[in-house]
Amino acid sequence: MKKKLFSLLTALVLCLFCALPAFAEMPLVMDTYELFKPEATAELEQKAQDASAGHGVNVYLLTVADIGGQNVREFAKDWYRDYDLGYGEGKSGILFLIALDSRDYVTITYGGGVTAFTDYRIAQIEDKIVPMLSDGTYYKASDTYIEMCADTLDFYADKGAPLDSGNDPAKGWIKWVFVFVIPLAVASIVCGIFYAQMKTANEQTHANAYMPAEGLALSVVEDTYTHTTETERYDPVKDDNSSSSSGSSTDSDGFGGSSGGKF
Repeated sequence: MKKKLFSLLTALVLCLFCALPAFAEMPLVMDTYELFKPEATAELEQKAQDASAGHGVNVYLLTVADIGGQNVREFAKDWYRDYDLGYGEGKSGILFLIALDSRDYVTITYGGGVTAFTDYRIAQIEDKIVPMLSDGTYYKASDTYIEMCADTLDFYADKGAPLDSGNDPAKGWIKWVFVFVIPLAVASIVCGIFYAQMKTANEQTHANAYMPAEGLALSVVEDTYTHTTETERYDPVKDDNSSSSSGSSTDSDGFGGSSGGKF
C-alpha cells in the first residue's frame, strides 16, 4: 500500500514539473495597468494567439502605468528580455507598449519579427492606432494593432516577402487614382466649363454656312527635309526588390521597431 502511495505521489510531482513551463509562459496581452475588464483582456489574448499562430512570431501587447523616467524604447527592450519573451530559439516577436500615466508608446521587434515587420509597416500601424490612444479608445487601438499585425504576418506567409513600400497593395489604388481618376475629373470640369460658355453656338444644316463670306483662300506650304538626329541613352533595368523597399532597421541589441513617442 505504501509503495503504491509513493508511486502515486511521485507521478503527481512529475506531472507538476512538466506543467511548470506552461504556467511560467507569459501571456501575449500583458495588461499590468488593468486597463481592460477581464473578459476584454481574454478577447484580446485570443486574438493575439490567433494572429501569432503558425507564423513563428508572437504578437505582444503591454500596458504599464509609466516608464519611471527611462527611455520608452529601452524600457520595452528590458521588459522583453527580463520576461524572456518571443517565439522559439530566435525569440521572435513584436511588442507594442502603452504607458498610460506617462502617455508613452513604442513598438519593438526582435528575431523573425524584425523581418516580418518593416519600418514602413510599423509606421503604418502606429499612424493608425496612436490617434485612437489620444482619443482614449484603448480597446479599439489594441484590437486594431493586433488585427494589423495579423494582416502583416498573413501577407508575409502568402507572398514570401514582408509588406513594404514597394509591394503595399494599398498604394496600387492610390497610383490608379492619380493616373486616371484625377485627370479624368479635371478634363470633365474643363469640358463642362467650355460647354457652358457655348451659348451663342447654333447648329448648321448646310456646309456653306461654315464658309467665310470672302471665300476659302489656300496658301502653298512646303516642308524641306534636312537631317535626322538620334540620341541613345542607357536605361538600366530596375530591381523592384531592392529599389522600392525600405526594409527593417535594427539597433546594436538587434531590436527593430520605432523610437516611440507620446500620445
